[in-house]
Amino acid sequence: MRLAATRCGKKVAVMATTSAAAVANAFLDIQAADTTQFPPIDQMKLQKLVYYAHAWFLAFNNGDPLFDEDVFAWPWGPVIPPIYSDFRDFGRDPIAGHRATLLARSGTGPFDFHIQTPPPPPAPVMDFLHRLWTTHKGYTGVQLSNATHALGEPWYIVKQQYGTLDSKPLIPNSLIYDVFRAKLPSPVGA
Repeated sequence: MRLAATRCGKKVAVMATTSAAAVANAFLDIQAADTTQFPPIDQMKLQKLVYYAHAWFLAFNNGDPLFDEDVFAWPWGPVIPPIYSDFRDFGRDPIAGHRATLLARSGTGPFDFHIQTPPPPPAPVMDFLHRLWTTHKGYTGVQLSNATHALGEPWYIVKQQYGTLDSKPLIPNSLIYDVFRAKLPSPVGA
C-alpha cells in the first residue's frame, strides 16, 4: 500500500492490484499465445507496454494503481527500474525464456528474503491487458517510446520541468492519472 486516495473526504491507502513483474510476465505470455504478426517484445517494448497498462489503469480506475512500483523518466521514456533490471541483458533482442521476478520476504529476520516469480494478475486485469495488447502489439519499442515523448505526455512534462533527465526523476502517478484521464471520452450527456 502506498498511494493515498480520497474516499468520502478522507485520505486512505490504496493497495495495488498486482505487481509490475506480473504485468510484464503477462504480456510475455499474451505475446506467446498470439499467432498474428507483430514486432516481438524487446526490453523497450516491454517497458512501454507495462507503463501504458499502468497509465490506462490509473485513468480507468480513478487513480488506483495497477502496481506499486514507481515509474521514472529516463532518456528513452518511462521506465520501471525492476523491470529494466530483469530484462536489460536482452537489449533490442526479442525476450524469450525469461520471467520477471520479485524479492519476497520469507521470514521475519533482516535477511529473510527470496526471489520468486510473481503470481499472474487477477482475471479482470488479464482481460484489461489483453485489450491493451490488441491496441499496442503492432508497434515497436521505439515507436511506443516515441509516443511517450509527445507534447503533453507525462514523460514530456517531467522532461520540461527538469530540463535534463540525468537524475532519472519520478513521474508521479497523479500526473500520469491526470494526463490519461483527460484522454478518456466524456460520459454521454456530460
